[in-house]
Amino acid sequence: MLESPIILRRLFSSSSSSAARSYKAVVTRRVAKRPEYKEGDVKPHTVFVPKELPKYPDYKYGEYTTFKKANKALLGGQVINFGKQYSEFGNKSSRTWRVNIQKKKLWSESLEKLIPLTVSTRVLSTITKEGGLDNYLLKDKSARVKELGPLGWRLKFDILSRQATIMRKEAKEAKIEQLSKDEEERVYFKVLIGGEPAKLKVGKRKLLKELFPLAKKNSTNLSFAKFGHTVKNTSVQDVVNRLQEYGYDFSKVRV
Repeated sequence: MLESPIILRRLFSSSSSSAARSYKAVVTRRVAKRPEYKEGDVKPHTVFVPKELPKYPDYKYGEYTTFKKANKALLGGQVINFGKQYSEFGNKSSRTWRVNIQKKKLWSESLEKLIPLTVSTRVLSTITKEGGLDNYLLKDKSARVKELGPLGWRLKFDILSRQATIMRKEAKEAKIEQLSKDEEERVYFKVLIGGEPAKLKVGKRKLLKELFPLAKKNSTNLSFAKFGHTVKNTSVQDVVNRLQEYGYDFSKVRV
């Protein structure tokens, strides 16, 4: 009676497949703890005080000390694995499980640019399912934080900083209008919808997020990166006009 391929694979291999999701290389590495000093403490002579604050916060799980290529790539916690493989006749041979790596340029919606990255095929598939690089990096699940690695952690910080800057800028440019005695609304833009003046309570980024799925229905090969390039310098009124062409309901974005 023939056994299933899964059972045969387990019989003839002494190491688990590298495709198995595991964060052993991430959570088991030793990370040096930095001592915390309070104001007024005496500075030890062995402590060096940098002239500038670090640009990025410390990554909880530290850097890879063996598979150092992963420090500059998005590999989802995968590392190279070594083991033994046994044939059906009992012959033993060394085996290496390598990470399937590709070099890609991925579009960041917040940073508004293509970022050249070294990614594993598994991470690339996850980014596609999440709906883009930004969504992948900003997910707060503990497993995702372990996947990011030092590079992903820094990119996440850059994206959050950029989003905070944009929100402050939009909030500063927006005007607060008194709708009634007890009700106020922040107005970001004044546009024409159907030939009539209208006030929008959302920014351009929100309008583009509403436009992309509508535009994608009419273009099967449209990616978010291509969409971002085409609308980068588009005015808010032009975005509103395109939404009108697709029959968009403006009730949730207008005052």
